[in-house]
Amino acid sequence: MIRVGFIGTGGFTKHHVEILQEIENVKVVGFVGSSQEKAEHFAEKYYETTGYQNLETMLAHEQLDAVYICVPPMAHENYEEILMEHDIPFLVEKPLGVDENKVRQVRQKVIEKNHLTAVGYHFRYADTVKRFQEMLEEADIGAVMAKWMGSMPGVYWWKNQEQSGGQFNEQTTHLVDLIRFLFGEVKSVYAQESNVVTAKKDASITVADVGLFTLTLENGLLVQISNTSVLPGGTGEVGIKAYTDQGILDWQMGHIESKTPAKSEKYIARQNPYKKENEAFLHAVKTGDRSKILSSYEDGWHSFKIALAAQKSIREKRVVNLSELDA
Repeated sequence: MIRVGFIGTGGFTKHHVEILQEIENVKVVGFVGSSQEKAEHFAEKYYETTGYQNLETMLAHEQLDAVYICVPPMAHENYEEILMEHDIPFLVEKPLGVDENKVRQVRQKVIEKNHLTAVGYHFRYADTVKRFQEMLEEADIGAVMAKWMGSMPGVYWWKNQEQSGGQFNEQTTHLVDLIRFLFGEVKSVYAQESNVVTAKKDASITVADVGLFTLTLENGLLVQISNTSVLPGGTGEVGIKAYTDQGILDWQMGHIESKTPAKSEKYIARQNPYKKENEAFLHAVKTGDRSKILSSYEDGWHSFKIALAAQKSIREKRVVNLSELDA
């Protein structure tokens, strides 16, 4: 039996736990919340288990084989360090944080200890992405365009640049990570952002609501990413298009479509990528075999670093090479 603890009592924790309840020989034994009351309420309402005010207390009372860290970007505190001190594997939801120095320090300790980690870039586990990879092997790519067009989440911290890191760090990072996974590593970033709508309605909003990002990959491929959070709820577009010598490959979360002069084909998703992600992590916890994990903390750092480069580009109004952020 794999005994699992959670840090965080939000929607992602609930989503992961519901998946774990479908996996044999896994038991969720405790939750850490931002307060004792909140943790207990969450644990009793949903899962009839124990809530704890802090990680140290949960570690003192529970024998844990793995921990999931599902907290906002600014709220990581020292969770990763404590878990490494206790040799407990962890899966951390993206993004890795907002504090560059803290993420660097965690990454270094992960490398030094060869600690078992996973990062919640669940798109990598989608069967549509596997099909995307197969299609790309048969084509020469000319250009790639990606977009995350949606509405602004209602939670307070998301609207605060210092707490969330903005839409590119908090949401669009999924597409950035998938671009790395499918097309190769990023060499440089040029970024522009503005707030053209939401700041007029709420002066407390400090994140941009429109962004354009040009990524030049190490293999020379150009990738254009756009995002916005000005759309009304219930509308939006999230996806990646590859323009190739064979035609257009159009990936979205639920399907991938191939458009060529001869025909158009659509492949509909058949698997739950969140479940595949959880199975890969828990398999590694149980057996030590990490081969099924598609995003570790070390790999996730390289996606986080692109968000750092984008912010540096916006501040300094220039192209930023990723090598500038190497330590």
